[in-house]
Amino acid sequence: MAEFKLSAEDIQIKIHADSWQTALRKAAKPLIDQGNITTDYVENMIKAVIKYGPYIVIAPGLALGHAEPDASVIKTGYAITTLAEPVTFGSKENDPVDIVVVLASINSTDHLKLLQKLVGFLGNADNIKALRKMSTEKDALDVVQAISKG
Repeated sequence: MAEFKLSAEDIQIKIHADSWQTALRKAAKPLIDQGNITTDYVENMIKAVIKYGPYIVIAPGLALGHAEPDASVIKTGYAITTLAEPVTFGSKENDPVDIVVVLASINSTDHLKLLQKLVGFLGNADNIKALRKMSTEKDALDVVQAISKG
């Protein structure tokens, strides 16, 4: 199985976004900066939400941004961003969102493996609390270690 490493550079803390589109664009920035994805992938995520609705808002305050694997994904990876102020995606049950995870996979096998790893971490209420409390790079490293163990 391919190992998907998360590093402190993949985590952004208390980012400002004025809309859900901006939140997705900013949350994807570490993946763009590291060459995992192109900006086309970000636009594909936004188009998917416009087409299918806010299905990526999977839990209260949590959006899992992703799109179909295609040429805009160079390398599988993910990034986590907490927002300074929550934004609304249009989800009656789970808005507003203050945690945005962006997942990008080169194929459906990687997508499912990465999703499984993330859901294991995000399914624990204590881990969600830890994400919301992050304020330093050390906090981000603690989250990286917790996800790596998971």
